[in-house]
Amino acid sequence: MGERQPVSEDIQDALDWARQRLEEMGVFEAQDGLRWAAAHGLVLSVWRNGPIEDAHASRPTSRRKALGDGTMFARNTWLTRQAYDILGSDDRFRLYRLEDLILDRDMIWPGCEGTLTDFGFGFLGEIKKHVKQRIDMFTHFAKQLQPDDFLLFAGAPRIGTHDDHYGMPKWPACVEAAVRRLQGVDEEFSHAWGELMTRIGPAPTAVTEDLEATRTLLLQSPWDLGAESLGWFAWNPILEPPGTAS
Repeated sequence: MGERQPVSEDIQDALDWARQRLEEMGVFEAQDGLRWAAAHGLVLSVWRNGPIEDAHASRPTSRRKALGDGTMFARNTWLTRQAYDILGSDDRFRLYRLEDLILDRDMIWPGCEGTLTDFGFGFLGEIKKHVKQRIDMFTHFAKQLQPDDFLLFAGAPRIGTHDDHYGMPKWPACVEAAVRRLQGVDEEFSHAWGELMTRIGPAPTAVTEDLEATRTLLLQSPWDLGAESLGWFAWNPILEPPGTAS
């Protein structure tokens, strides 16, 4: 990839700030935490915070399937895992592999019943333009920065957002808390959120029939629970970090 040149003072200051903020989030204490944060930052910038949000917020049509919260949960976590794996590669073209995965119009989304074409019809051109622009931008900085500095740069979009999502430092504690709540042994949670949980309704049978399997899937591959089950978890306080019930 050639010899990297020293970065400008402004970029170095931004990287130092990103390192400090990610450290405050506990990223460096978690196993491969920086790579996970970078994977999240990539997915947020390249995919989640783009035209797909317009499709997500729009009503379905005769041509476009409903892009519900469960489908987005499955898609976002799966892409985060792909980004994490890709960031572990030394391939100079690795980010274009992520672009190809995101823009594949024919692949059935894992855990879902449709493709990018099914869920994004009417927004496909804008999605493609956005993804390619962002991937080109990240590829440019990947050439300029040292490997760890690039992970800091990629992880920066994660700053100010949740540190309790899949792959992030608090996720394992959130999963353990959710399992305890599903078991009915978290009295503080039941007292604080009981009325809301009654309105939300019981968890799908696929979630409750084997809680150990549910724990494993939430930790390792949430998309394998399927969009319907993940739709129950989306915006549900049951996945709140422990100790946050109020």
